[in-house]
Amino acid sequence: MNGYQDIIHAQRLEPRRPRMPRADRAKIFAPFSALRGLDESLAARELLYVPRPLIAPDRAELLDRRLRSLRRGEPVTVTWFEVQKMENGRELGRYRVTTGPYTACRPASGILQLGEDRIETRNIVDVGRR
Repeated sequence: MNGYQDIIHAQRLEPRRPRMPRADRAKIFAPFSALRGLDESLAARELLYVPRPLIAPDRAELLDRRLRSLRRGEPVTVTWFEVQKMENGRELGRYRVTTGPYTACRPASGILQLGEDRIETRNIVDVGRR
């Protein structure tokens, strides 16, 4: 033990660079993930998909009347169903809401256009004026 007496009480050398706080040191290692793609895969599984809604005939007629009453340039909010995947012969997806100026509705092609967005009319669940 006597061999270390000279360094036990010695002054510590000052580092050349200022010390980094511990919280910042942990951030250095954050980008290195052992399981690449795991976060994206888990996020995709967290999305809940619902089956395509069945629209009653009277509701379909009401939507048709609303679409026909729209005027070009009028601000419109459309709730529609976006198909994400097929499972056991059923279309599964999620509801989306798009708002924009009404541009055109082409019944022959089944497309509603709001600004630059194009929505299939068979996927529309609700139409409202803003």
